Amino acid sequence: MLHRLLEIEVEARKWWEDEGVFLSESRKYPPKPGEKFFATFPFPYMNGYLRIGHAFSLSKADFASAYHRLRGANVLLPFGFHCTGMTNKASADKLSREIQQFGNPHGEDVEGGCEFWWRVAVEDLRAYGLGCDWRRSFVTTDVNPFFDAFVRWQMRKLKSMGKIVKDLRYTIFSPFDGQPCADRDRASGEGVQPQEYTLIKMEVAVKPLPLKLGPSEGKRVFLAAATLRPETMYGQTNAWVLPDGRYGAYEISETDVFIVTERAALNLAYQNFSKTPQKKPSCLVELTGCDLIGLPLRSPMAAKKIIYALPMLTVLANKGTGIVTSVPSDAPDDYMALQDLISKPDVRAKYGQKDKEYLAEAKRLTYLKGFTEGTMLIGEFAGRKVQEIKPIIKTKLVESGEAILYREPEKPVMSRSGDECVVALTDQ
Repeated sequence: MLHRLLEIEVEARKWWEDEGVFLSESRKYPPKPGEKFFATFPFPYMNGYLRIGHAFSLSKADFASAYHRLRGANVLLPFGFHCTGMTNKASADKLSREIQQFGNPHGEDVEGGCEFWWRVAVEDLRAYGLGCDWRRSFVTTDVNPFFDAFVRWQMRKLKSMGKIVKDLRYTIFSPFDGQPCADRDRASGEGVQPQEYTLIKMEVAVKPLPLKLGPSEGKRVFLAAATLRPETMYGQTNAWVLPDGRYGAYEISETDVFIVTERAALNLAYQNFSKTPQKKPSCLVELTGCDLIGLPLRSPMAAKKIIYALPMLTVLANKGTGIVTSVPSDAPDDYMALQDLISKPDVRAKYGQKDKEYLAEAKRLTYLKGFTEGTMLIGEFAGRKVQEIKPIIKTKLVESGEAILYREPEKPVMSRSGDECVVALTDQ
């Protein structure tokens, strides 16, 4: 029985092909309502076989087209193949790396990967019985000059109408691939967007610089701390560093050096805050958190003229810059850590996970209540609502050169090429 059904399937496909059942031609007179039907399907990436998910989604367009064709409508169902984009490039790069590592079993250069897969896809779609006018098939590269010309015309038309502009924007970016990394191009981190921070510049207030910072002599050296709450900087008492954390002194310009983690420096470089923008940042010297403990700092808006870098074991090296401002008035964990250093220097290392979770929740609630209901108590904006003042203070800090706006992914993002992504300021 199954054998006979397969025979009927082959016969039907041949008849459809011979009779041109799925070919769509323009007609002499404009169609009346219901006399034409057009369906399309998102172009699948040509980096492997089509999957059952493609068949499931495509069946909706195919069945609807068949229904309207039986009604006598003039039906057009074309099909395109996506041969551009990072998904295809990552697949090609992976294949190239494997050939370099293991050799090519075919003993010849691998070329035309997309072309190979789109021809396989056409065979599979024909076997499926897709009611497609294959004369309208196309690929999304200049291999097909007609589709390429259509896309160029479309972009120029939209630009001339003022519907699109070409400008710089912050986006998730793969340094390895050298281009933006969209959701479909990621191995992990789908949906993650850039997170904006205000980067507070806390200048090292000692001359000459300590021996470990010798390579930075003659430049302005800053511990750069990322914060979401710049309006709380009036309450700074110190800065926190991770004692065992790995830091570096990175050249931001000819005159300025930021001490941050390598990860943060890479994000900064791709946002053009680097002596070597859009490239690996220039590191004058590698440091540990222990090298930074005790450094005197001048920090904008702080009540005290000099604050100091102190150790904190819960500073995260994979979030922000690895340098944290301490504001005990707004952050319970800052208050507890500072009290521990004052009264019980060894007790911080003994905190269990339960204590950390309690302090994290206390910080969340304090920050939330302070932001939504708080009133400024000191500074030029005393008496005004915190929520109202935050953007004003952020702008003031940036315009005065005491801070910059810094961005990094909300959460870790890995590209399909296997590297960790950054946030880059890119030209569209």
